[in-house]
Amino acid sequence: MSEGIDNPGYLAFVDALLAGRLKLGQTLKQEELCDVLDMSLSPMRETTTLLEAEGLITVRRRIGITIFYPDVKFVGNTFQFRGILEREGLTKFARSTDIGWVRRTRDDHEAMIDYVRQVNDQSVYREPVRLLERAFHGSFIAAFDNLQIDMIYQRLTQKMFLIRLINMEAVGPANTIRSMSEHLDILDALEQRDAEGAVAALDKHLQGSLHRVLTA
Repeated sequence: MSEGIDNPGYLAFVDALLAGRLKLGQTLKQEELCDVLDMSLSPMRETTTLLEAEGLITVRRRIGITIFYPDVKFVGNTFQFRGILEREGLTKFARSTDIGWVRRTRDDHEAMIDYVRQVNDQSVYREPVRLLERAFHGSFIAAFDNLQIDMIYQRLTQKMFLIRLINMEAVGPANTIRSMSEHLDILDALEQRDAEGAVAALDKHLQGSLHRVLTA
């Protein structure tokens, strides 16, 4: 069995949620989930074991498989945990910031803002934005140089992305551009080697992201 979030069934489950073939809070039979994910029963059993261990589904006899629906407490706790890791990682990262990385990353963000404005379609820009966000925030976590933290953060990031499905307006063009602009504020502080300013900008970004998920 392929463990973790690189498991093919896990990835197919996430893709199905993002594509709308599955819904948060939905209950369905195992056979129905097999059809949606295009998987046979044997690997599906392995996948459901993994998904349940990750807290993404609940399996109940005679009822079926229920996909998690993040409540306000779950969302708040997830953002809190993310903030703890990223603030500490960013503090470490800021001590040896590569100015070349800052400028390249700024260029990538400015190009992404232009791209989102042009295409104005979540289905088109969703994956490029996700990859840019993962690389940006992941740079702070990489500063720990700790494999266990990396693995925890990968799972956390995946859940963060699924949480946004509660409110698709949170990843609409206007809010995506706003989020990218908040990244630019962090980059500005990093270029000045202002660790405290960078952390403050990160806090503002995370608070804004939480607000957008819950109220957008």
